[in-house]
Amino acid sequence: MTPKTAEAPTLRLALVLCLALATAWLGACSSGGVRGEAPFAQVTGWRIDGHDLQASLRLRNVNSETLVVDELYVNIELDGTLLAQHQARQRFEIAANGFETVELAMTASDAGVAALQRLQAGETGSLRTAITGHVTSPDEGRLEFRRDGHIYTVPGRPGEFR
Repeated sequence: MTPKTAEAPTLRLALVLCLALATAWLGACSSGGVRGEAPFAQVTGWRIDGHDLQASLRLRNVNSETLVVDELYVNIELDGTLLAQHQARQRFEIAANGFETVELAMTASDAGVAALQRLQAGETGSLRTAITGHVTSPDEGRLEFRRDGHIYTVPGRPGEFR
């Protein structure tokens, strides 16, 4: 018969390891879900008057926790040409799995205005868009986003696009 003192340390070590693994697993499961994912960005409306560009930027929070934003940077290109940029320190929150629409007032570049005028005149049916940028969050840091798509005229509404 083997002495019980030899089995006790091995059994205790196995129990401690199992307890440590269970604690780590429970900690990972209770973290509140997805964190640190960049918002999904989409321009839902465009209006231009001369070089004054208004854009409605919809940011959807794909995280399961509220995303606090301290800074927003957006760069918009049409067919590879810079249309406009926006950078502002503005604080807002996007609810968990929710969205927020931010109204951007920007100055359009000469090349961007010319591209939109060609689109409005019917010289082309659409223009490729690339919306890139980032939000800065005190909790998550810098979260970069990118959205590629197309812009079209709104029939009967000069200077408006979708």
